[in-house]
Amino acid sequence: MDKDGHETFEEMVGPIDSALERFWLMTARHASQRLGRLKFVAAKRLPFALPLSGPLSHLDSGIRLAAYVLSHDPLLIYTPIGGERPLNSVVAIGRRLASRRAVFLLMPSWTLERPHVVAKLGRDLAWYRESFSLHELIFLCNTQEERRLVTAAGGTAIFSNHNLMVSEDIFRPLPDISVEFDAVYNGRISHTKRHHLAFDIERLAHITFSIGELPRAGDRAFIRRLQAQSPLHRIANPIVNGLTGWLAPQEVNRVYNQAAVGLCLSAAEGAMCSSMEYLMAGLPVVSTPSLGGRDVFFDPDYCIIAEPDPAAIRRAVETLRDRAIPHDEIRNRTLAKVRAQREELTVFLSDLLKRMGSSQPPLTQWPFPGTRTLRRWATARQHADEITTLGTARKGF
Repeated sequence: MDKDGHETFEEMVGPIDSALERFWLMTARHASQRLGRLKFVAAKRLPFALPLSGPLSHLDSGIRLAAYVLSHDPLLIYTPIGGERPLNSVVAIGRRLASRRAVFLLMPSWTLERPHVVAKLGRDLAWYRESFSLHELIFLCNTQEERRLVTAAGGTAIFSNHNLMVSEDIFRPLPDISVEFDAVYNGRISHTKRHHLAFDIERLAHITFSIGELPRAGDRAFIRRLQAQSPLHRIANPIVNGLTGWLAPQEVNRVYNQAAVGLCLSAAEGAMCSSMEYLMAGLPVVSTPSLGGRDVFFDPDYCIIAEPDPAAIRRAVETLRDRAIPHDEIRNRTLAKVRAQREELTVFLSDLLKRMGSSQPPLTQWPFPGTRTLRRWATARQHADEITTLGTARKGF
């Protein structure tokens, strides 16, 4: 692993016997990295560099983000943020809604427990307030430490872990499914996910997909690496032309129910929705130490934090597998924690809407539809146009 605890490229794709294939993979990877860096720098800096009005102000309209409108009048928007400049996507859509009073609920999809990121965040927050005086930004932080850091940087923040958004209606125990695997790991193709830590597990199911962090040649090499590891390891996704396809949430839940334990192997990310999906499905969890907040809902009775070593991960999986804790017990104890925090957030949102001048009665039920709907991606222009159009057609929820 590298200095940040992530997988090296060699650990991801495994040994390459052919010198030509290795040269091709490394060339494709370096080209992909250079292109990725250019896109990253442009997306990170452009929204802050553009004028607030005029023809050049629209150059960031193609930036993609996820946004969900909780209320149109008053305007309350939930949106994930991430990266080295977490507010870049908020600026892109905020510029198009500058004339409207709005509150943005910001969900960190990657940990903000990074001092250099929070330092920039403080400066960007001051710039945003000066530029868009009708807007209010509220961070829904995944950990208490994240909340403390954001508050110290001048932000408004509450502790509200984003795994509250995972749907217990989709992810649940299926009593008629037999266990075929010692563990399941739901992790995208990424050096942050450290799949190799699971390779010592005897029977393992992978759920994996690409979001373009590697070139396609690298994705294919990674898939071959997983396939060659053991005849008792299986990739649950459909594979077409050497690449994995998507699984519907219900299919993902079915795979969970075929496993005894869920795995969380990254060193840092966000709160990791899969960790909550496992628990909702009634699976115990083996995790490595991590930043990001996935351990907020863990319980030592059915969760083990193991060292990032394949043998340690295998031993922890076997320990939890052999405990054979009933799925309903894990699910019900998790839901008790989740519902208490959901109630706190619901009360907070009711008070917020009242402060914003809403004429609606206080919320009586959980207002979020689940992570899939919350993460509907579109460009900043598309989201803003839709908000403007729908806002004239209806009021409130």
